[in-house]
Amino acid sequence: MTVIDASVYIALMNEDEPGFAASWQWLLTVQGNRERLAAPVIMMAEAAAAISRGKEDVVHARRVIRRLQQSRLIELWPVSLELAERAAEIAAEHRIRGCDAVYVALAEQLGTELVSLDQQQLERATAVIPTHQP
Repeated sequence: MTVIDASVYIALMNEDEPGFAASWQWLLTVQGNRERLAAPVIMMAEAAAAISRGKEDVVHARRVIRRLQQSRLIELWPVSLELAERAAEIAAEHRIRGCDAVYVALAEQLGTELVSLDQQQLERATAVIPTHQP
């Protein structure tokens, strides 16, 4: 299982994003290997906001979120108090933005890697977990 950051999901859902092609190539490999992906449930709000702002299309944003909720590939994980506390520690210690730290904490909890297009998150999270771009 790999944790997928919202930046990758947003790129997958928006062909105007710079990481669109690389993200799709990576996803096809993941599907071919029958791997599972994980993300904290906060991905729903992050993706909805980014897509709604970027495309200025609320209907499209809602469709994208429904697609995420129905995905058999991406499992959404709740943000428990324990996960939030660990994310806060990671955020403070490694100067990682709050929501980004939740993805890092989830990857750590699951004993896996994080795939992201966010350069700062990729660089700073390596002190905690393996990271890479799609």
